Amino acid sequence: MLERGQSQLGEGKTSDAIQTLEALIDSFPPPEILQEAYLLQAQALKHENQLKEALLLLKQMAEEFPVSPFLNQARVLMAEIYLALDNPEQALTHLYQALDYATELEPRQYILGLIRQTELVHHNPLGAIKAALEEMMLVNPTSRAELEQIVQTLILQDLDVPGLRDLIDAYPARYPGDLATIRLIEIHTAQGDEVLAERDIRGFLKRFPSHPYAQTAFALLQSFIHKIKAHSHILAVALPFSGPMKTYGTDSLNGIRLAVEIAKEQWGLSSIGLVVKDTTALHGPLRVEMQQMLDEFQPLAVIGPLLSREIQNVGRLGDDYNTPFLTPSSTLLNVRQYGSFWFSTAMTSSVQAKRMAEYAILKMGLHRFVVIYPQTAYGRELADLFAKEVLHSGGEIIAVESYSEDQTDVADQLRRIKEHDLTKYGTTIEETTKTNEKRTVYTPGFDAVFLPGQPVHLTLIAAQLAFFDMNVPLLGGNSWHNPELFRWAKQDLDGSVFVDGFFLNSPDPSIHMFAQRYRDHYQQEPSLFSVQAFDAATMVLETIRNGAQSGQDVWDQLVRRSDLPALSGFASFSSAGILNRRLYVLQVNKRTFMQLN
Repeated sequence: MLERGQSQLGEGKTSDAIQTLEALIDSFPPPEILQEAYLLQAQALKHENQLKEALLLLKQMAEEFPVSPFLNQARVLMAEIYLALDNPEQALTHLYQALDYATELEPRQYILGLIRQTELVHHNPLGAIKAALEEMMLVNPTSRAELEQIVQTLILQDLDVPGLRDLIDAYPARYPGDLATIRLIEIHTAQGDEVLAERDIRGFLKRFPSHPYAQTAFALLQSFIHKIKAHSHILAVALPFSGPMKTYGTDSLNGIRLAVEIAKEQWGLSSIGLVVKDTTALHGPLRVEMQQMLDEFQPLAVIGPLLSREIQNVGRLGDDYNTPFLTPSSTLLNVRQYGSFWFSTAMTSSVQAKRMAEYAILKMGLHRFVVIYPQTAYGRELADLFAKEVLHSGGEIIAVESYSEDQTDVADQLRRIKEHDLTKYGTTIEETTKTNEKRTVYTPGFDAVFLPGQPVHLTLIAAQLAFFDMNVPLLGGNSWHNPELFRWAKQDLDGSVFVDGFFLNSPDPSIHMFAQRYRDHYQQEPSLFSVQAFDAATMVLETIRNGAQSGQDVWDQLVRRSDLPALSGFASFSSAGILNRRLYVLQVNKRTFMQLN
């Protein structure tokens, strides 16, 4: 019967095949026959356009025989049916599963071709390109040339800028990363965005020095360099644009470019040139390449780099050239240890701790604190700095406890806190319940708990604090400012207070203007990195507006002035080179954040 059904299906007699196979299935054949009968019946139903019936049969087969040798064929058939039902997302799920299990050449080739077609239906040209590239390794030279033409057409006609960047990240130094970079250069050049075009040309020449396009790229680069040098004032930017830090570098550059545009509009600074260095695509040590950039362009200031170790590598280069370096994100507590020309617009742990302690004591009237921190570098540093700021402001630290990141129960820590508190200010009283049982009620002698941890830990600890009758305000740092908080939190966190350097929903008009313009330009929300880089660029541009003509002039103003313009208001730099800026005090309120100051 199985062979008869196969033969009928092969001859195109699908109605006869359906009847034969249905009779076979109803006769309770052995499992090895039944599995194949299911698959053939589904194929026949698909030919008859009975798609939903075929799908139900394949699902039944997968459920009854999860390790069937025909299961991968069933996955591919289900994908074809989902595609016919205009459900490419489900089709891709089954195709990628089938690809994982397909070991023979022809099935893999067929599945990859189907993935390529389905990704295009799903409006994902990047996925189609990646499938085509894998398919190219399995086919003959003629088919490979056809696939190369498909890839080229998709890159040139279908990929947007984010897709091109993703393709470059996936194939940074080989085909088709070269083609994607060329396309990106063409797009930026056509848009008149010479900053990004120049950045991408440098990256291309670094990765593809012998490429046929290299001569054209080099000529374009020389043209852009000439245009940059023609500006009256030049700012240099040193940020990462590939690898794990790519997003932060891109956000920062977006903030810088927006600051330059606003300065041109509002202050009339029409001759500002930007030269961009990708700190992840270097020919030599960072210090050497930065030195070459300073020699060639003689910028008034450098914005970057992002990382503390990069600052250490650059060292006292700013002092050697009398050129200020402003890092927008390094959390070093003292950048001046590497030279007097270093500045930081990052929100450091010291700034967070100072602002949170000040607000808690001066505005909330709190004086006694408990600290519970995670055993991480961030947690230890912020906990220690908060404790010092509390003592400096006349407050008192009742107890300090820590927990490991994989810990979900802090009951032992809370018991120790309670025992210690009862020797100082905590009290207990005996109460009688409605059932005439005696209950000891603990009233903490401390006013608040400082929790500089991640959202998942915060919510767990908050629930346990309530269980131990420690119903006091909770305080934290910018790690709280995460939508994940509401995924875990219940009512335990309502009223809790923390600080951050940026609040997108602030009623402040300057924040509203910045956020709207950022969205208009980049079709995404600004991040804290965008804000900190925007502030760094705006401050340098303000010194130019105020007459700065050299790096020394910029340094003089950055050191001296207390009215430097930041998005959150006037700011100044401390003796450690850290920006003293206003932070936003935020409160958790009914699954949202509310600004208090």
